[in-house]
Amino acid sequence: MQTVAFHSYRGGVGKTLLSVNTAVQLAKFGKKVCLVDFDLRAPSLQSYITSESVFSLDQNDFVSFTEFLIGKGSPEEVINPTKLENFYVVVSDIEILQNKSQTRSKLTQHGEGRILAKLFEFIRYCNSQEFEFLIIDCMPGVTYRSLDALVVSDKIMIITRPVKSEITGLGLVISECYSKLDDTKFYAIMNQIETIQDLKNQPNQMDLKIAQDNLKGIASTLKNNNLEIDILHSFRRVPFVTERIYVLLEDPHPFTKEIQEFCQKLISL
Repeated sequence: MQTVAFHSYRGGVGKTLLSVNTAVQLAKFGKKVCLVDFDLRAPSLQSYITSESVFSLDQNDFVSFTEFLIGKGSPEEVINPTKLENFYVVVSDIEILQNKSQTRSKLTQHGEGRILAKLFEFIRYCNSQEFEFLIIDCMPGVTYRSLDALVVSDKIMIITRPVKSEITGLGLVISECYSKLDDTKFYAIMNQIETIQDLKNQPNQMDLKIAQDNLKGIASTLKNNNLEIDILHSFRRVPFVTERIYVLLEDPHPFTKEIQEFCQKLISL
């Protein structure tokens, strides 16, 4: 089983959109896939899945991953089948995080080592169920929870955009997170790359140059470190990309074609 984490320096870079569509496309390619929403501060998997009527269970039947982490559920209970063959999901309940302070404090008090132990327990179970891919949508930034997810992953997809703030941010996560991990493969995904042919109006040449310079700066930041980080894929900026499972509903869409190409690369790694 390949455990693949999608991580980013900050939110809003398309991490969840890419992880959801990647997981579904891998399932469409015939791979048995489990997608885990591990963004425990702002879980959003339900907004993608339920809107597409993919769940075969009522939301009230879910046991959240948060509950599993504090010992209130088993791996078998938190993995939900869907109407799509080969595709299983694990959700985190935002109500638990926002409204039940007692549960939130228990998650904190559970201890860093015990949370990591629960993650390894979950991965062992997924292996026993012959999943081929475990896709983890991580919490962005440098946090204990995101580091936990990165520790248990064999491959880490670093999502970044061509903006100047990403250069500094990538340097931070490389030094604080990635450099501390052994035997892990790192891959960069450049997202929302804007090209002239994608734009209705001719872009301001100064803005275009700044974006190109930022891309060079990000690529340089990735290469000028002690880790081997390859740029696996670059996604062009596609207008009107929203919280949708494009690989199910928009098969001719340019974004769907990009995801299909990316998944073929992921399978071949």
